[in-house]
Amino acid sequence: MKTQAIITTALCALLGVPQLFAQQAPPAVQKVQQAIQAGEHPFFNKGMYPEWSKLTPEQARTDSAAAMVMARHRLEAISNIKPEEATFENTFLALSHAQDELEKVQNRIYHLKTVADSDGLRQVQEELMPLWNELGAEVLANEKLWAVLRSAAAQPWVQELSPARQRYVQQVIQNFHDQGADLSPEQKERKKEIEDEMSMLELEFGKNVQDSTEAWELIITDPAALAGMSADWLHKAREDARKHVHGDDAAPAWRISLRSTSAYEVLRHCTVEATRKACWEGTRTIGTGQYDNAPIVARIMELRRELAELLGFKTFADLTTHRRMVGSGENALAFVDGMMQKVKPAFDAECAQVLDFVEKRTGRVTTALNPWDRSFYLREMSEEMYNFDADSIRPYLESKRLVDGMFDIFANLYGISFTELPTQCVKPGEKPDAIAIETWHPSVKAFAVTDDRTGQHLGTFYMDLFPRSMKREGAWVMPLGYGKSGENGQHRAPHLAALVGNMTPASADGPALFSHRDAVVLFHEFGHALHSFFRDVKYNGASSVERDFVELPSQINEHWAFEPAVLNVYAKHYQTGEIIPMDLVKKIEESAQYGQGFATVENIAASLVDMDLHILSEVPADFDVMAFEQEKLKARGIPSQIFPRYRVTNFSHTMSGGYTAGYYSYKWAEVLDCDAFEAFKETGDIYHQETADKFRKHVLTPGGINDGMTMYIAFRGREPQIDALLKSNGLK
Repeated sequence: MKTQAIITTALCALLGVPQLFAQQAPPAVQKVQQAIQAGEHPFFNKGMYPEWSKLTPEQARTDSAAAMVMARHRLEAISNIKPEEATFENTFLALSHAQDELEKVQNRIYHLKTVADSDGLRQVQEELMPLWNELGAEVLANEKLWAVLRSAAAQPWVQELSPARQRYVQQVIQNFHDQGADLSPEQKERKKEIEDEMSMLELEFGKNVQDSTEAWELIITDPAALAGMSADWLHKAREDARKHVHGDDAAPAWRISLRSTSAYEVLRHCTVEATRKACWEGTRTIGTGQYDNAPIVARIMELRRELAELLGFKTFADLTTHRRMVGSGENALAFVDGMMQKVKPAFDAECAQVLDFVEKRTGRVTTALNPWDRSFYLREMSEEMYNFDADSIRPYLESKRLVDGMFDIFANLYGISFTELPTQCVKPGEKPDAIAIETWHPSVKAFAVTDDRTGQHLGTFYMDLFPRSMKREGAWVMPLGYGKSGENGQHRAPHLAALVGNMTPASADGPALFSHRDAVVLFHEFGHALHSFFRDVKYNGASSVERDFVELPSQINEHWAFEPAVLNVYAKHYQTGEIIPMDLVKKIEESAQYGQGFATVENIAASLVDMDLHILSEVPADFDVMAFEQEKLKARGIPSQIFPRYRVTNFSHTMSGGYTAGYYSYKWAEVLDCDAFEAFKETGDIYHQETADKFRKHVLTPGGINDGMTMYIAFRGREPQIDALLKSNGLK
């Protein structure tokens, strides 16, 4: 072996890169390889855990450039494979690793933008996005590469591969076709132009949502305007005002922001209608005014429609759904419309009840509920009907005990263990302690997940639960590293992920006490995390399940959160240690079903807006997206007192968040998760080991190697049925 080949092989082994790339490399690639060995590219360092303090915007530029050098070198190597030399390893497996470093750069930049946004990160992403798109266009334009893959896929040896490898080959070929590998050179060039413009527009959309959320505030100087708010909320609002230079000891002020723990709590609890109305109007400013996303959405819709037509689809909804469980945009729309018809009777009954309640409370004839009054009166009515104040359960939901209890629940269910790891947040240029894992913020924790049966380290996840400035609203799980498959019977390497939320933070004189919604959201996101740890897929490109299947592993977890047997594990009073009283548990169960008609129609309204936008076969030159939204909601029978969960100007899920023409999937997956949890209920034991083992084996482990319906039927023995959903939500 030549000296350079020996060095390259050693570098590949050291970096964990398959030896299929261990070949004579040009000088530019050698230079990058040596820099990687020297630790000069922290965005794709050798260790499992990123050194977050080193992941600066400047470093992103350097590491992205190096990663693209490596990617182009590997893609060129695959392109030069002769038909008689082609194997699974040097074609499809090589392709799955060709952009390993670049994917890490992209992934870490996107993650940091969601948890610690900055002007520098925004600028570098805007600079790098066109370069990344250019590389993607090069791959599609590479006729040699496409010819190698098509030829290899047609070889007899493909039929001798394992079922997982055969499916991966099929997925790669389908992906190339769907992305336009068979387009003409002129069409490919136009496709790149469309994607370049869309990428920048989607970035701009996200910035406008973030900036408009941060910009809005309501300063209250009269405490009477905040009647009904808790002492803890008032304390936090006063402290927030001081941080933003409003008020002092002599003349206090209270600041309301668009964070979920601020304005949205006012909408639920404040007895002063004028304050509620001001907060609701504040939520309407997200993505409007100075940060107007309406023209951006209109242009995105036109570009998406053109892209779909270019790729041979009638609509963008068809393009995005044809390989999902639902199959087409028309099927998705029919599903949502069908769901609306099923919940309409329950919704109508709730409307009548609430209007009657408001009339009795106010003494005014009420024919429609103001949007700023809905959450307030629904809560008031629920409390009166069930003699239950949702905030009365907060003392039993202390955050640390809740997290520990959640770990115990799923440790027992799946035979796994959780170990907290030492963490440290350091500034750029500083070094953390030798035993500490770096984090991006001091409040972030890290936990290792171990399989008790095998001793395998399944993965590690960061937990970042509380809101702060320049952190995106909402909750999500971000995969940060896919463990490479084990060889010769060895375990695969552990996965890495981040579980992020915006739950109720601690007060000045007490711990963080979660709301019912906080707890449900935590269990939901933890389901995504478990899915990422259990997934055992040998090829990164085959790790993703269909978008309308992906919420099943998370939504089923919500069912455990408030089961009576589960509450005994973690729901203990943070001061006395008393287990939550059973009469309170019963009230939680009864009241949880109240308002489901409103909640479901609110979700359906957003799903309909999403689908209506993406089934457009033509987009007018002067497209008014706000008028379109209202027109479609009215035409589809959405009552005036219901607004979609998101307006088109702040609908990040569909405009820039991965749920394009896919918001329906939350309800689609809810059919799956309720039916799947019913399998546990049918045994009489929500910890039923055989059922849990089947769920882990058939749903959580396969990843994208099987299609969603195949996985579900393997677990349940039949296709999903909607009855369990209607029963669970009290809508049947």
